[in-house]
Amino acid sequence: MMKLKTIAWVAILLPGAVMSAPANEPQAEQEAIAALTLGAAVTRPPATETLRGVVDSVDQGRNTIKIRLSQNREEFFQVQDGLIFDAVRFGDPVEISVQTISGARTIVRLLKE
Repeated sequence: MMKLKTIAWVAILLPGAVMSAPANEPQAEQEAIAALTLGAAVTRPPATETLRGVVDSVDQGRNTIKIRLSQNREEFFQVQDGLIFDAVRFGDPVEISVQTISGARTIVRLLKE
């Protein structure tokens, strides 16, 4: 009768003991996971600025587009994706998202309005 009770308790308690085993990870592994998590929290994406204007010129050879942002302000922007050149022409009103990449203001997204 005692053996039967012991077997019953082992059958009930053993699955719980097996399932709790991963909580006993080595300290170094837990620290590595914490360091990766902390590193991910510190990394920030580059700041993105959204501007509206009109395409003033397209220079595919120099990988730039000149946007007229207001009557008195025009600015050259690098283009991240060369497919943008196929999407725009002189005079198109556009909304662009700009990031500074390697020191140059670069169009990372362009929407025709």
